Amino acid sequence: MDTAISQNASQQACSICSQLADRETAFQKFGWEENNSYLPAAAEALTIVRDFKPYSSRKLQLRRCPECGTHYLYSSDYEYLVNGSEDEETLERLTTERAAEVLQSPAPDGA
Repeated sequence: MDTAISQNASQQACSICSQLADRETAFQKFGWEENNSYLPAAAEALTIVRDFKPYSSRKLQLRRCPECGTHYLYSSDYEYLVNGSEDEETLERLTTERAAEVLQSPAPDGA
């Protein structure tokens, strides 16, 4: 069986990963709560495997599903504005090969 097909099947059967798209994005803007979007609740179940910016408020983390082992790259960014901040989050599902590359790198470039 092809690795990609096998990986996809395990993600569909997983109670966590089945609730996450290959790429999830969220955006919040102070004072515009009605337009805010958030990552799915299932994203909270992922565990941090490696934190590439541990002391930064702009996060870059490799996360893993505790149920099926699928890896995700999580990043957050913000822009401070006088009338309120704008916050962005991205969660991207990684292939097994890409996760191995990220784990071996000192810090992924724009991963």
